[in-house]
Amino acid sequence: MTKFISMIDPKRIFIDTSAWVELMLKGEKYHQEVSSYFTNEDRKGSIFFTNDYVLDETWTRLLTWQGLFYAKSLRKKTREAQKVLKLNIIWTDENIFNRSWKNFEKFGEHKLSFTDAVITTVVKDLRIDEILTLDAGFQKVGFTVKPDIRQ
Repeated sequence: MTKFISMIDPKRIFIDTSAWVELMLKGEKYHQEVSSYFTNEDRKGSIFFTNDYVLDETWTRLLTWQGLFYAKSLRKKTREAQKVLKLNIIWTDENIFNRSWKNFEKFGEHKLSFTDAVITTVVKDLRIDEILTLDAGFQKVGFTVKPDIRQ
């Protein structure tokens, strides 16, 4: 009997700053929802992405809110996830930067930060399915946002 092998590509999920903070800090309001979603998608074999701007924001936020220990802990976790091919970090080069500026201008009425404009560029380029975030601004510009928490 022939075994059926699924040829469906795994879901591609971009992790934004707010989701990293929720994952790292158990006392945050949506920690459980974000953690459960992340764990379930990891078990399903989803592929995760983030970028250097998001990590910069997250490390800075963790440092100022909780201390260096939390920033270093996230750095360690992201490095480990990269090594086992669970996380892809996208580095912003001049090409991404310049195209992101166009998105920054295009979505100005939605008040997206420049970091969010870089995310929109990367998500479009890589055809990412969802953004793991609590930032409702990404829904306003047409992206699928998870978990579905209305703010």
